[in-house]
Amino acid sequence: MGQLYTLRRLGDLARALRNYQVLIRHERWPRAKLEEWQRRRLADLLTWVTRRSPFYHELFGTHEMGRVPTLQDFPIMDKKTLMEHFDRIVTDPRLHLSQLQEHLAQLSGDEYYLGEYRVLTTAGSSGQKGVFVYSRSEWSTLQAAGIRIGALTGVVPFTLRRPRSVTVGAASPLHLSRRLAISLDTGLYHVKLLPATIPIEDLVQQLNTFQPHFLEGYPSMLALLVAEQLQGCLHISPRIICTSGEALTKELRQRLRAVWRCSVFDVYGTTEGLFAAECSFGGGMHLFEDLGLVEVVDERNCPVPDGTPGHKILFTSLFSFTQPVIRYEISDMVALDPEPCPCGRPLRRISSINGRSDDILYLRGQAGGQVAVHPIHFWDVLESCGDIRQYQVVHEPDGIHLRLVFQEGKEGMASSVRELLAQQLHTLGVYCPPIHVELVTTLGDRSHNMGKRKNIISNLTQPTR
Repeated sequence: MGQLYTLRRLGDLARALRNYQVLIRHERWPRAKLEEWQRRRLADLLTWVTRRSPFYHELFGTHEMGRVPTLQDFPIMDKKTLMEHFDRIVTDPRLHLSQLQEHLAQLSGDEYYLGEYRVLTTAGSSGQKGVFVYSRSEWSTLQAAGIRIGALTGVVPFTLRRPRSVTVGAASPLHLSRRLAISLDTGLYHVKLLPATIPIEDLVQQLNTFQPHFLEGYPSMLALLVAEQLQGCLHISPRIICTSGEALTKELRQRLRAVWRCSVFDVYGTTEGLFAAECSFGGGMHLFEDLGLVEVVDERNCPVPDGTPGHKILFTSLFSFTQPVIRYEISDMVALDPEPCPCGRPLRRISSINGRSDDILYLRGQAGGQVAVHPIHFWDVLESCGDIRQYQVVHEPDGIHLRLVFQEGKEGMASSVRELLAQQLHTLGVYCPPIHVELVTTLGDRSHNMGKRKNIISNLTQPTR
């Protein structure tokens, strides 16, 4: 793409390394200093957007508040509203959603838009895709977050001689994880990007050839790969494994550790700029609170106490000044640990991620009405059966369909799985619908959701909540 393009990318990475040094200094701050920094950064953000974003300028100009607004003055923003008002929310008048979508349709790598922006889209697993745009300086902050995640897990720049890193994930540069990896692939690491959508035999072959030190992927893909290792097809010895994009169960974590005798870290990241990662002490993922504010709330948008799972997250990015992300709804149901981490970092931790609020199934109750069945009740049953390699729960008008990938020779467990799930639903006060078990060799196509797989699906109209 030319010398100027190369210089820009190298300049972005150089800035990212400087930003990374700033971020790790924040990890040595006392909590009070971090919170004061958050307040100052938030004040700068809110002042900027009320002046530069037509959407927010009109909103607060109409209110005639006569003061600098606080975070609670801002409306809660969902993806639908953000996309409907995109052109008026962004702070650069040259950015228009229709033109950005045209750019995305032609994107093949790490190309810039207007020579200074990177554009991404979300997977759309919730039914609607979102478009997010970052300036070069904002992208360097995202790169710094990626380097920080590596450092938390033990992959620190310049301490290993170009560690071999494999990411099995999204096939498209439209997705944050792949785009970050592409933009960081300038010699700092020896990076290989493998799409989760290619056949498992091809993945095994390429991994055997590359022999990664560091392996990152969706838990559902890593479950397949560890089975290939046990069957003698895969022969790798990663030192560090990172999981992201889907829920990591306790059972899979134990299996990965036992088979590969490696460290396993869970990582959380969103296209909107919310990041968290485990440190070597484990026990939860540190939120990158110097990059964003997290409100864990219930169905009425009221804060829940630490230690209590919320219905969703309201996220405010402290570095996205081009496309403000303020009190933005993310449907992940998380709980925050009320205790600080023994590592001494001031960053709060996510103690549990209990799926997405749009993963909840509503089933007829024994006493009438609807019973909200949390995805954890399906996980408890299906993850307790070690012979199930992968699964998918689909709620159809004629009942619940379990699509199960079994270990060869263990197909007879299908009836016991049906009975265990029926017992679980009965204890929840559910009038148990018919449970259909389908044994399959592979689950559905991942390509529509950037390589991720949605394990809980409802094809019924859910009640208004």
